[in-house]
Amino acid sequence: MKLTDAQTKALRLILDNPRGVVAWLRGETGFLKIHGNTENRLHSLGLVEAVKIGTNTRAVGTERVEYDITVWTLTPAGYEALGVEAPAAQKAPAAAEDEVLLPLPRRFRAAYEAELAETHADADSAPYRQVWQHVTSGRPTAPRWLLGHLADVAALVAFLAEQSEAHPNTRTARSRGAAELLDLLARHGVRPWPATGHGLRPWGAEAPHCEDCAEPAEHCVPAAVVAAEAAVDQECADQQAAYEARLAAALRMAEDEIAAEYGEHMRPGQCVVWTHPTTGTTAVGIVRSVYRRGPRKPAADVDLVGGPSGSIPAAELGPLPELPDMGELIEDQWLITDKAGETLAHVPGRTREEALAEARKIPAVHAAARRDGGLASRPLWTSDLAESS
Repeated sequence: MKLTDAQTKALRLILDNPRGVVAWLRGETGFLKIHGNTENRLHSLGLVEAVKIGTNTRAVGTERVEYDITVWTLTPAGYEALGVEAPAAQKAPAAAEDEVLLPLPRRFRAAYEAELAETHADADSAPYRQVWQHVTSGRPTAPRWLLGHLADVAALVAFLAEQSEAHPNTRTARSRGAAELLDLLARHGVRPWPATGHGLRPWGAEAPHCEDCAEPAEHCVPAAVVAAEAAVDQECADQQAAYEARLAAALRMAEDEIAAEYGEHMRPGQCVVWTHPTTGTTAVGIVRSVYRRGPRKPAADVDLVGGPSGSIPAAELGPLPELPDMGELIEDQWLITDKAGETLAHVPGRTREEALAEARKIPAVHAAARRDGGLASRPLWTSDLAESS
């Protein structure tokens, strides 16, 4: 069969753009088109056939009328005319009630790529992943159950465009793209989910929040899609759990190695003493985490008492010194000392205030208080009696 260059070019266009070349309808946007005489001739030769892929609506007077959207596909004779082997089996197009014509506006696709595409590509939200797959595929039709989620994303793009610090012309173009898509969705009776008070749009078999939001959620997600996305979520959760387990094991190994080299004080939750490498001053802190800065540089994040937190090399940290044996606490007895820590008296008192008042009756204690500007006090232990004897 001898074909003209225009006919061959049209067949090649249909082959390279499956479901992307509209049949007969000249006014549809979002599709490629071929010349009317050319498509009539190809159809009469049996090289192409029109396949219904969805529906759209148009205004007729005061009403909106629904009509079918058809696209050209190659017949076996069309493949043969191009010298291309026909596919063994072609997937049947979706039923009209399952898909609708929804050519995504160019401005919206650009705005989505700029604002959300990177985030949605690896999102932990099944609806966002489905939206990303649909927008990036460039399909001119969309399943009805996805329209609501597309409306939600379009509203989000509009909000992000308003908050963006991009050039005003860029913000305007992005807002306009979102508005164009929302207008297309409104023709199908779809609007964005309420911004507040209704939670997230239901996914799968989830129940709507209330009667007010039941109608917008009437198109349920197919069980096969829900199952596939659940499998993706489970796989991501398993990978995250495995990663966290490996990370925890590596951290425990590093902690054990550092503790074996520097001491048991180099573990999270332990109290340590930090000695300043230059001044020699010391401070007490609590270890928050232990790690290696490099192959030979163990360190710890430490919260210093009365000071800042930070990363400190393990060599500058030491364990708290052991507390001396204080013996037994003597009830209602207090040790009074001056600011230098010298013992002045042992006095009775149920409270610190009573003990200090009693101590100031002693002339030597009263003189020390006037000299130092105050006194120090603490409960009396039996070890204090042994030291003063």
